[in-house]
Amino acid sequence: MIVLLVAFVALLVSLVGAGCSGGGEATVDPAAVFAESASAMKALQSFHFVYDVENPPDAPQSSGTMIVRIVGDVTTDGNMQASIDLLQNGVPLKVEFVAAGPTHFVQDPSSQKWQGVPAAFSPVGALNLSAGTIQVLERITGLEYVGEENVGGGPAYRIKGQVEAADVAAIAGSTTAETPFEGEVWIGVTDHLVKRIVLLGAATANETAGTVRTIELSDFDKPVEIVPPQ
Repeated sequence: MIVLLVAFVALLVSLVGAGCSGGGEATVDPAAVFAESASAMKALQSFHFVYDVENPPDAPQSSGTMIVRIVGDVTTDGNMQASIDLLQNGVPLKVEFVAAGPTHFVQDPSSQKWQGVPAAFSPVGALNLSAGTIQVLERITGLEYVGEENVGGGPAYRIKGQVEAADVAAIAGSTTAETPFEGEVWIGVTDHLVKRIVLLGAATANETAGTVRTIELSDFDKPVEIVPPQ
């Protein structure tokens, strides 16, 4: 009788465990989550972002200009206003930046004067977080659901996959890489909006394989007016 009772309890525990692992997380379809998120992101008018580029501690010092952090707002038409932290030949600089149509405006840190330059010659190049985020959602491959975490003030699905180098250009500003990047995306469970994107890999020859790009998104549809500086 005792043997039968022990066997019954063991069976019950195994069934309960199987039920727990088979619910919730196991029923999440990464492709469906990304499709819903792409639709939700396309409906937005604006969002706030914090964009960080972290290089490994042992990475060699670049002799060019490297973006360290960008904090600002972006609209769905591709316009952006932000503060940009740069390293220019190892020297830290902070510049104010506005992208309005085909012209990008950079404020000189010393004179405080604004200068308009074509996008190809601006500090951020072809960076377009609005289009780039949707592009990642629609083209990322090898999707794998990792779990659910609290990000951006609420529960979010964490999903990883691979992003083709050509699709990273809109988020990195430019890329000379050819191999896919490892990526992870956190998407709100209730609102389907992207809360965080992390990309691992070197986008240019000045970076190393351990370079990590992290983009945090928030303040969705907060009223934002981006106009060219006078």
